[in-house]
Amino acid sequence: MSQTAITLAFENWKAQQGATGEPVLLDEFVFASVPDLNPDTPVDRNEALPPTAQIVHRQSVTRTGVVNENGVVYSVVLGADVGDFSFNWIGLLNKASGTLAMIVHAPSQQKLKTKEGQQGNVLTRSFLMEYNGAQTETGINTPAETWQIDFTARMAGMDERQRLENMDIYGAAAFFGNGYLVAKTGNQFFVTKGTGYVAGLRASLAANQNITVTTKPVKVWLDVCWTGTLTSVWNVQSKITVAANLADYVQNGVQHYVFAVASIDVDGYITDLRPKGSLGEQQASSDFLRKDANLADVNDKVKARKSLDLGELAVLSRSDVLPVGVPLPWSTDIPPAGWAIMQGQSFDKAAYPLLAIAYPSGVIPDARGQTIKGKPDGRAVLSYEDDGNKSHAHTASASSTDLGTKPTSSFDYGTKTASTFDYGTKTTNTTGAHTHTIGYGGNVQSGGSDWGVPRSDQGRAATSSAGNHAHTVAIGAHNHTVGIGAHSHTVAIGAHSHTITVAASGNAETTVKNIAFNYIVRLA
Repeated sequence: MSQTAITLAFENWKAQQGATGEPVLLDEFVFASVPDLNPDTPVDRNEALPPTAQIVHRQSVTRTGVVNENGVVYSVVLGADVGDFSFNWIGLLNKASGTLAMIVHAPSQQKLKTKEGQQGNVLTRSFLMEYNGAQTETGINTPAETWQIDFTARMAGMDERQRLENMDIYGAAAFFGNGYLVAKTGNQFFVTKGTGYVAGLRASLAANQNITVTTKPVKVWLDVCWTGTLTSVWNVQSKITVAANLADYVQNGVQHYVFAVASIDVDGYITDLRPKGSLGEQQASSDFLRKDANLADVNDKVKARKSLDLGELAVLSRSDVLPVGVPLPWSTDIPPAGWAIMQGQSFDKAAYPLLAIAYPSGVIPDARGQTIKGKPDGRAVLSYEDDGNKSHAHTASASSTDLGTKPTSSFDYGTKTASTFDYGTKTTNTTGAHTHTIGYGGNVQSGGSDWGVPRSDQGRAATSSAGNHAHTVAIGAHNHTVGIGAHSHTVAIGAHSHTITVAASGNAETTVKNIAFNYIVRLA
């Protein structure tokens, strides 16, 4: 909004002019850019011209007109040949005396000059001064024409009022459905088409828009502004910006409003930061317990609790019902607003003091692929334990069995012939020579009992040795036939045992039957 005032210096100067009978002549406009000027703060009537370094343009009054006997209008037209500069301070003065008569504090506005393909803008500024006898003292008699009235400030005020009224409905930001939801396909991040409000300005994205994310962690911002020219249709301009930090800013005299719709951590995981729906819908989504009832006649907490049958729940805060930091299973890859998936990311302990109580290190535990175990005595909270089996042993043996006496299979090998070999002719050794002993003597006679030859001796005599001889035997080539015959063998196996080797089996890690959920944690 703009603030306007007639200065005390003008009142004193006007009185002097009246005393001498000289007209009250205001003939110059001054435009300045004053740092840190608040257009909502009332103007000090003792205020003087800004320093020369802050004055960006001076121009003579273009035209004057009378509204009534107590009101006159001073107009100036800044053509397309004037610029470029921004201004938020306008003054009307008497150039000869340097008396500042009227001051306007306004939101910063840009004045552009037509040049090098740039279309300049044309601005008209009109000041209406009202005081007793204004027409007589100024000598202005020309009726004010409609074109002399500057509607720009009024239209800007209407736009600002509409923006603020939208904020009453939608708050600092509001989004509908998946509008401006940040997601990714593979490694490509994108912003989903849809509609949302930032600082009361309605933005719309007609199609999904890919974004480039080079460094992480980072945030994705929706940047909106209300812009146009003097002769054009004004509308909301919006753009997506990827940056770690961003704040509302003014560029070329245009106010920009920003809001972070998502954050992306170092692992590329997206946290949705968009408030959903109007303020009423946002409040409904944040209420931990609601129950429809007509509370028109309920005027205190006790009666409201009794009416809704909520008991003590009606006075509990969200932190009482579910403390910040409690891990909860969640069935999608996108956590609800105000929550984050537990994946080992760091957080700002100053921004999330309740979360810092649960995780003093400033790091949310990485719960991916992990289970939660009740803390045993002697172990620290949040300490990590690797997987493993309880120490144990195995005994393995084969059962002892007496296999008895087993016969082998019966098979007839038939009649087999030994190999043939010629042993040739063999000779025995020479032997067989022998002698005989013969008795003699006595009355031996031939023809009688004796030999019949009379002898005069008697005794025994040996014969000569004779009969010695050898034999030659021809063995000849021959073979032998051996009958093996059908037969079988009996083998005794006996009772015994074997060594058993058990092969490895199982998964890559120790696990149980499970369903995968994301663990999420409320941030505040």
